[in-house]
Amino acid sequence: MELVQCIRDVFEEDPLTGTENGRKLFRKGNFYPAYQDDQDNWVTVDDEGEHHIIASGETPIEDFWFLYRFRIA
Repeated sequence: MELVQCIRDVFEEDPLTGTENGRKLFRKGNFYPAYQDDQDNWVTVDDEGEHHIIASGETPIEDFWFLYRFRIA
């Protein structure tokens, strides 16, 4: 398990267009515990209690999407 900090607000994205829909999932400055699942995905829980994959790979820092939005605390 790792503790990660959100470095910019993260909004839900439309899966078809990739555009943000305004629903904020993670708030800049907040900390979230993340764990690695059986498929090497890193998972955390948003502010409403919903699970989300935030990175893939052996470590979160291998994932560009993660690096743009989070840092390991």
